[in-house]
Amino acid sequence: MTTTDWTLLSLHLAAMLFTAIVLGQAARRIGIPAVVGEIAGGLLLGPTLLGRLAPDAHAWLFPPSGPITSARTAIARVGMLFFIVTIGLDISVGEFRRIGRKAISVGTIGTFVPLILGFVMCYVFPDVIGVTRKDLFATALFMGSILSLSANPVIARILMDMGLFKSEIGRTIMSATLVDDLVGWGLFAVILAEFAPQSTGQGQGMAIFGLVFLFVGGILLAGRFLLPPLLDRVNRTMPQPASLISCIVLLALLGAAGSEQLGLHSFLGAFVVGIALADVSRKYPRPFEAIGEFSYAVFTPIFFVSMAIGADFVKGFDFWLVALVTIVAFVGKICGVFLGGRLAGMDSRQALAVGCGLNARGILGIVMAAAAYEAQLIDLRLFVACVLMCVATTMAAGPALSLILARRAGISAVSS
Repeated sequence: MTTTDWTLLSLHLAAMLFTAIVLGQAARRIGIPAVVGEIAGGLLLGPTLLGRLAPDAHAWLFPPSGPITSARTAIARVGMLFFIVTIGLDISVGEFRRIGRKAISVGTIGTFVPLILGFVMCYVFPDVIGVTRKDLFATALFMGSILSLSANPVIARILMDMGLFKSEIGRTIMSATLVDDLVGWGLFAVILAEFAPQSTGQGQGMAIFGLVFLFVGGILLAGRFLLPPLLDRVNRTMPQPASLISCIVLLALLGAAGSEQLGLHSFLGAFVVGIALADVSRKYPRPFEAIGEFSYAVFTPIFFVSMAIGADFVKGFDFWLVALVTIVAFVGKICGVFLGGRLAGMDSRQALAVGCGLNARGILGIVMAAAAYEAQLIDLRLFVACVLMCVATTMAAGPALSLILARRAGISAVSS
């Protein structure tokens, strides 16, 4: 990168952070999570608004491609890995066992109901989806996988903004996202292996799906037996807290690399590393607090602005397709989670709140849609519809949670 590129990148990130701070605070003032304002900031700075009102300024400050855009994406994504690790800390294996029945019921039923509805939707409305009979099965599988997702970084930020992250509802939601993302991304890895134009099509999909569960199990076993004594030694023999911070970042990057290599999103690997380090974090909280506070203050606002800054929500827009995908997304996830929650013994309001929380697809859904578009699994119309669905479900999650839980003691004070 040239000196000019570095200067422009700095201004690029500064504009995103400034917009996130202003609109995030505005969102808090009207009683909704800051993440909603930050996503709105992406719409403001992106091709949807600024690109149309001031195209020359937008093209200069936010070029659609090139080293600056690549650097921004990398910075936001790597920074969020560290935040994701801190999310997993509150979902230790022991915690998962404690609320396991709820999490597994919510996660499993709340994943497979939207997955099935997304699959069936393509067969019932093939003309609206715009898919040929030849590609129908692969497209249906993709829609099932993206509608089954829940975006744990977005959901965690919403829960933190509302003061619900460490509540019973918050822990249930975050534990259930592990099931959602394992199934959703595991299925997507199979789709890419079997149906993408560049795939070999030699039946390797199920082998990849099996590797996903071996990968997650291996990380959790390491967190139980290997990592605690290793980090104890680091704490005794090296300068602190810097050395432990370095080790945590190293483990996050290794987990992210492993999950990315398997066809999953890097966030899932970092999330599982956080779960594996949960017991260590209780023993040595200071390095984890340092990582969490910095990433929460700097990287997450940039990340959520970037979630909407790259997408043009006008080009390729098809109203009926967007409406169909969005309605099925809302109905499938909320109804599926509600059913799972009720079967696990939750009352109706709790089950509905968890369903609204897990309904956010966020950046993970956008990343999956972008990957499918790049792999020629979906066309531009369906890509835009999926992106808009992800933004709509994400922006609705916080206000819906506030509305459902507003009558509970203390919740009204949280949003102030």
